[in-house]
Amino acid sequence: MQPNIVLTLARSDAEALVGSLRRRFERLCDIRKELCEPDQFDELEREERAYFDAEHTLVERVIGELTRALDDDRRH
Repeated sequence: MQPNIVLTLARSDAEALVGSLRRRFERLCDIRKELCEPDQFDELEREERAYFDAEHTLVERVIGELTRALDDDRRH
């Protein structure tokens, strides 16, 4: 198990970061669709596909963690 890093963000900064990451995620999806038309997808290098997959996974995980923290903060 990897050690955790604890960050303290102002609520407004966390909300802005979530919004930015969501826009980034949507843009990555758009870029991937542009680059990866169904008939062209297999032509991409494995590294390029792996890059998009890894970045999507990371952005989704960070968005999820920040959203949970914001939701928990609202409850308290």
